[in-house]
Amino acid sequence: MIYFLAAAVAAGLWLLLVAMFAIATRNPDITPGPPTGELREESPALVDLVTGNWRLCDEAVAATLLDLAARGAVQIEEVGPELSLVRLREPKTPLRPYEKLVHDHVRSLATDGVVATGALAEGARNLGRWWKSFRRKVIAEAREQGLSRPRWNRFQVTVLTAAAALPALVCGGAVAGTADKDGFGAGLGAALVSFGLLTTLMGRLNGERGTAEGARVAGYWMGVREHLAAGGGFAERPAAAITIWGRHLAYAAALGLAGRAVNSLPVSRPADDRRAWSDYGGMWHVVNVTYPRRIIRGRPPGQAVLRGLAAAFFTGFWLWFIGIAVHALIGWPEALVVPVALLGAGLVAGAPIVFALADLAGKAEVEGRIVRLRAFQTGGNGNDDPKYAYWVALDDGRARDVRAYGITAALWQPLTEGDLVKARVFRRLGWVDAIEVVGRSRHRESASYDDTGEHVLEAPENLGEIPLLGRSPAGQGQEAEGDAPGGPSSLLTPADLRRALGVDFGPGGPFPEGELPMPPWLRVRSRRFEATGPTPVTVDVHTAEGARGGYLMALGGLISRVQGSQVPGLGQGAMLYPGVISARTGNGAFAVHVHSPAGPPHPDALVSLARTAAGRSEGRSPVA
Repeated sequence: MIYFLAAAVAAGLWLLLVAMFAIATRNPDITPGPPTGELREESPALVDLVTGNWRLCDEAVAATLLDLAARGAVQIEEVGPELSLVRLREPKTPLRPYEKLVHDHVRSLATDGVVATGALAEGARNLGRWWKSFRRKVIAEAREQGLSRPRWNRFQVTVLTAAAALPALVCGGAVAGTADKDGFGAGLGAALVSFGLLTTLMGRLNGERGTAEGARVAGYWMGVREHLAAGGGFAERPAAAITIWGRHLAYAAALGLAGRAVNSLPVSRPADDRRAWSDYGGMWHVVNVTYPRRIIRGRPPGQAVLRGLAAAFFTGFWLWFIGIAVHALIGWPEALVVPVALLGAGLVAGAPIVFALADLAGKAEVEGRIVRLRAFQTGGNGNDDPKYAYWVALDDGRARDVRAYGITAALWQPLTEGDLVKARVFRRLGWVDAIEVVGRSRHRESASYDDTGEHVLEAPENLGEIPLLGRSPAGQGQEAEGDAPGGPSSLLTPADLRRALGVDFGPGGPFPEGELPMPPWLRVRSRRFEATGPTPVTVDVHTAEGARGGYLMALGGLISRVQGSQVPGLGQGAMLYPGVISARTGNGAFAVHVHSPAGPPHPDALVSLARTAAGRSEGRSPVA
């Protein structure tokens, strides 16, 4: 008991230190200026940052697009009550980096230079990375203009991190002292997990910090906000009203006054599962997508028939049971009990059997554009065996309401939203038998954009992204160490990933700067493999030696936020989480993290990769 009391006291003292630092680094107070309609040179995105307590909000992207329209880089026009279009134009002036990011996204979605406003959420983008790039580019300009600065400097990070080690060590000692067996291992794991939780907690307070100049500028724009709120009536103005109101509508959006215009420009929001936009047939239109309940539809013929027979058995049993009860209670003729039960069972079994036979006799050929690719988890045994249902929705130009088809994972993986395809389907059962891509999606380029690193800066969203001792020329030691014996590039190859995941990958490259999911001072070596196809699948491989390997063993839990399960017979102990597997060998520890828009891969794929990596780590040649 005394051990845990000491840990609680140490944690309390550390929280007090964090509170003192948070108060010392709070944002300056903003005094609203007098109402005015005169606009300054700051962009709408910068205005959103400084007036939003130095946190960038979602409307900053829509406000940027409105500003591009006001300046002639795009044109927004309303052509119907539910349809507005964005037309690309050549910018008349150079674009800022984050403005170019938005402009390039519109270009990647446009057909003949035109895209519907509702379709701005379409495309297979890595939205998290896209938003992070936009945010950092805006913050870079804010710092150049002296409007903001990092909240935590390196000294504060060092002090807070070092101080977090004390309660973590005390907690680890408490667990080690009370553990029944393997006290050192349990204590080390508890210390690492506690340390991770503490640094995550203090990361919640991290972000940009306003300067005195930033507070003065924010005060001016609060005066502009008061002026626009008083007389503009911007809340119900559509995005196309930019032709009338000009840049004032863009700044009203940045200041939270133009809700309708912002909602109609979903650039920074993920696409709706059930509402898609398509230009198949030449005109932009909405396609409403429904996903069957998979009782019979959305399954191959064999499964549909088996489920129908199972349903027929239970239907017949309950009809028989109810018939017996009704016969006993009210004298229902006993001779009808069995026939009614058989009739009900036959009707239930008949539908899927008739559907399957009809579909097998005449498979339909469908040609159209893929508007939705989705994978929904349908069950599984805890974290060990998650099961997914894979769906593809096609716009064939015949109807605005479509039902998604069920499809196998093997056929689903190579597809991309926006692909033109020919498919052989079972229409009545809603199942894809075969599918061929006849035209690649233009969306496949919308996941790539100009992010060369010239505007990437230390603007972390958590303290783990701030280096304590500076950055090495090799990118925190990863590029220099990544190819060393026992390093991440020596454990897995693109061929290994292709066999396990069914996706082609390029060679491993340095881990993206600023995205490492662990403090850089742990000196964990990391490598990232990226899929070469249109689906943005990435595989991260991390390795560490000695006590640092304990962090990798807990990495899956920190990423997935769920309790992992042990994998027997793999290395010296392995832990499996959704999308992450880690293991120890005689030469250290490693972790493999697979990230895909479709969700975590099947556990068997992760275990296969881990066995290959463990074999190479121990000097054995895995089976090819």
